[in-house]
Amino acid sequence: MPAKPLNQLSGMPQISAAFAGWFTKITIKQITETIVDGFVQTAATLVTFQGTIQPLSPNELKLKPEGQRHWEWLQIHCLTGTLNLLPGNKIIYADKQFKVMGVKDYRLNNYIEYHVVEDYVGPDNG
Repeated sequence: MPAKPLNQLSGMPQISAAFAGWFTKITIKQITETIVDGFVQTAATLVTFQGTIQPLSPNELKLKPEGQRHWEWLQIHCLTGTLNLLPGNKIIYADKQFKVMGVKDYRLNNYIEYHVVEDYVGPDNG
């Protein structure tokens, strides 16, 4: 007999059905950086997932460092396993580069929340 999923053992509700009507198809570019012969090489890969992207609430912004509050902050919600980002990863969404600053793992509820902030793009890499 196969093992039960953790959410069934914990009693945590699955909210996939509720999210289904809320999510849309989103495509972002995930940026990867590698060192080749001492130089940083960047590559962008298109990633498509079902989710939602919206600005952080004013209450969430109050928790961010004071010097970073004027930058654009977004939250991304998606189903577990569809978008696998880590803090420090960079993405491009709506023609702007963002850096992943936080991951809230609600795996027991079958979704993940990411907090991303508009990334500084200097004159050499913008």
